[in-house]
Amino acid sequence: MNHIFKRVVVLLNEINNIDNLLEKAVAFSQQHETTLEVLFVHEEPLFKLPDFFLSEDKKSQNRVDKRLIKENIEKKLTKLGADKSISIMVLIDDTLDQVKAYGKEHKDILFITSYHESLNRKLLHKTAYSYWIIKNEGEGYNNILLPIDLNPKSEEVLKATQHLFPKAELRMVHDYRFTLNTSLIEDDHLRIAPIVSSIDIEINQTQKERQKELFEACKANFHIKGDFIEENRGLEEDLVEYIEKSEAELIVMYPEEIELFLSSSLIIKLLHRVPKDFLVLNI
Repeated sequence: MNHIFKRVVVLLNEINNIDNLLEKAVAFSQQHETTLEVLFVHEEPLFKLPDFFLSEDKKSQNRVDKRLIKENIEKKLTKLGADKSISIMVLIDDTLDQVKAYGKEHKDILFITSYHESLNRKLLHKTAYSYWIIKNEGEGYNNILLPIDLNPKSEEVLKATQHLFPKAELRMVHDYRFTLNTSLIEDDHLRIAPIVSSIDIEINQTQKERQKELFEACKANFHIKGDFIEENRGLEEDLVEYIEKSEAELIVMYPEEIELFLSSSLIIKLLHRVPKDFLVLNI
């Protein structure tokens, strides 16, 4: 298949913890022959103290040396064997605003960034890019987990993940309780709420068996192993428990237009609760 991403952008907010990000980004861009760029954004406090409130030492500490930051990043990239023509931008601004302006909503951009609770939440809620959010050290991924909803987009994401990580072992997981019953849709609008999290809702057994059939067919079609989650404690809790117990180092998720199983809100909750790397594909 064609390369999914034409540009890989390393999004940085601090200089101390970037080695792992740059290492993954360089390896990925070389493997997939993509353009690699670095965007460093320093966010100043909303209410910055005027200079006359600061001593000379404090004034110097409060200054961002863009040249020094850029040189530091260039040295790290050189050690990693990266192309010397890589674009490096160092800005003092709001990160969300810069990300919005940087790509102009082109979906062929993959942003690679560290885990930052508040920033990740804003980026995933307010932009439509793909994000590779890295929490842990490590050279690569041996095991990747894909929570899927068995809607048409699932196959597209499965193909994309196989393309992006051809050497990793992929595994799927599906919880039928997050499934949208298509009989409830009329003229592209929901007439009543779909089956979701209330524990007193009686799950339709026919729908459950249908989802099992679809899940097994998807596994066979893609030659991927996977698990069909049965009810236990609750929707989100069952999924969190499954992901935490899995051997996966990377969790691949994708937001759906109809916000059910793979809603941006659920993705953000899992991102904050599960100590694993996440790849959110907006393709």
